[in-house]
Amino acid sequence: MNENKRVNIGQLYGKYGIFVILAIIFIVSALFVPGFRSLYNLKNVLLAIACTTTLAFGATFVIILGNINISYGSELAFIGCIACMVNVATGSVLIAALVAVVIGLILGALTGFIITKFHIPAFIMTLALTEAARGGAVLVTKGQTISGLTPSFTFIGQGYVGPIPMAIIIMMIAFAIMWVILNRTPYGRHVYAVGGNPKAAEASGISPAKITFIAYLLDGILVAISSLLLMGRLNSGVPGAGLSYEMDAITAVVVGGTSMAGGSGTLFGTLVGAVIVGIINNVQTLMGVDSNVQKIVKGVIIVGAVIIDVVTKASAKKAR
Repeated sequence: MNENKRVNIGQLYGKYGIFVILAIIFIVSALFVPGFRSLYNLKNVLLAIACTTTLAFGATFVIILGNINISYGSELAFIGCIACMVNVATGSVLIAALVAVVIGLILGALTGFIITKFHIPAFIMTLALTEAARGGAVLVTKGQTISGLTPSFTFIGQGYVGPIPMAIIIMMIAFAIMWVILNRTPYGRHVYAVGGNPKAAEASGISPAKITFIAYLLDGILVAISSLLLMGRLNSGVPGAGLSYEMDAITAVVVGGTSMAGGSGTLFGTLVGAVIVGIINNVQTLMGVDSNVQKIVKGVIIVGAVIIDVVTKASAKKAR
């Protein structure tokens, strides 16, 4: 009886725990943090997480496969600055967006190819890309901020369609597309299969290398879209932009229930996790918490989420 109760509790936590956490954090913040529950502030929370949440959708695929990408911040700066330069030179947001997506695809393809072809750990590959992309951002801009963006470019990050921010619309479109890919296509099923057991997946005719390569391509596209959201919101191309964005994206994925060991996770969980991270960041800012302390909090959140994942999985194994 006790074992059944433990299993049921574990199952309930797995399904609804993230919503309980979100509800508690929201209620406590609304009651005790001045200014939090104002419509203006809540709208700012959503705007602030649009970029990192879009990143997190791509990170969900990568992490379900048991891999990682820690180069998001640098990629945002590199791709975003080039897109801004193209926009200023051509006056076209469409050309700038196309260039951004092409660069994102190239970086994603390069990352996926090297990881799968040469069996280099994803952490090492994306660590190298972190340095290269940040250096590239400074090199192409000569360390200068790119200004003079067209209103249509700025609209991506700052504009509204009725009462809804354009950045949130783009984020939710990205969510819908990635959700369909993960939950309604053979590729999505293969992602879970490879993440859960690569050897078993390969034995059943699935190519782990191909699945991983495609995941990094999708990841690259979402990085490109996120770079447009970020630079549009900043209204300029900033070579130093995107610092620590990879932390927020990965934290959202892990808090949302995706296992760092691979094989499990949901995009809806990532979306809720991103809102939780956004609220925590916002509350700390409203309370005037030092930025360095905020980084410590994020680190603690990641470790805590991973510990919960490990303990939950260990309990599930014992129950079997």
